[in-house]
Amino acid sequence: ILFDGTTATGVQVETAGLLYTLEAAKEVIVAAGVMLMVSGIGPKEILTQHKIPVIVDRPVGQNWQDHCAFEFQYEMNVEGNAALEGDKKFLEQATQDFLQTQTGPLTNWGGDLLGFEKLPNPYRQALSPSALKDLAELPSDQPEIEWLIASHGPQAATKSYVTFTPAILAVTSKGTIGLASANAADNPIIDPKTFSSPTEQALGVQIYKRLQEFVNATGLTTGPELKVGPRDTDADILDGMKQSGLPWYHGVASCPMGKSSDPNAIVDTNGRVFGVKGLRVVDASVIPLIAPGHSMAPVYMVAEKLADAIKKGN
Repeated sequence: ILFDGTTATGVQVETAGLLYTLEAAKEVIVAAGVMLMVSGIGPKEILTQHKIPVIVDRPVGQNWQDHCAFEFQYEMNVEGNAALEGDKKFLEQATQDFLQTQTGPLTNWGGDLLGFEKLPNPYRQALSPSALKDLAELPSDQPEIEWLIASHGPQAATKSYVTFTPAILAVTSKGTIGLASANAADNPIIDPKTFSSPTEQALGVQIYKRLQEFVNATGLTTGPELKVGPRDTDADILDGMKQSGLPWYHGVASCPMGKSSDPNAIVDTNGRVFGVKGLRVVDASVIPLIAPGHSMAPVYMVAEKLADAIKKGN
């Protein structure tokens, strides 16, 4: 992003080895918040480290939030979609059913059941006072767990499997996005710190115990969990969840909205970057708090809101 003093005037772009400049008639709008750092807007210590002149010292990339999900798989006693990956005849029949009558397993979008809940008792009673305090700070109607249940299993499976994918929606871990260099072509350094807070870890252990209630109550599963390592103690469970945890790619808040007096805020409620003129960020990074669910609807909402602000010149 190019500046004349503290006013954004355009962007320098490289395409197929050709370097050129796009000049802004009104303002520069970016959908890549990390571009602010290589352009001189970000934490002073990071910019100085890479010899980038500091235009605005703001904590870009320092509030990253994402959901953490886990996968647990069991053999089950009903036909599922896992056979699509390992049974050629099953796949051929499923393809025929889908093309001819739009029926069968290929009509499945990838998840069979989806649900949301707060952690119930007796599991909630096992949480520490500090974890309960963190959860109490969330809105009273916010779910803390999402359950995605799908009839798929290991790659090339020839048996039927069910996969339980719980995700932590009560996010208390915060990660960072940093720079590898001053070159915008170099990938940023992302440390999501997913599942790192004591509250999330305590919640994760109880989620696994809650899962066993599902597994034992349905009559659906027939075999032991496909897992590596023991699950005998809370420490065992936590270790296994750390190994199986994965980000859910709902990352937000690396350029959060807020008031100019908020030291963590990067943009105002119209996406305009504090400390400079003619620069706006329009992407998921401006969402200041991660929503308790999937990110598509919040991103649509932000895009609609900021598009309206741009059209009105706000």
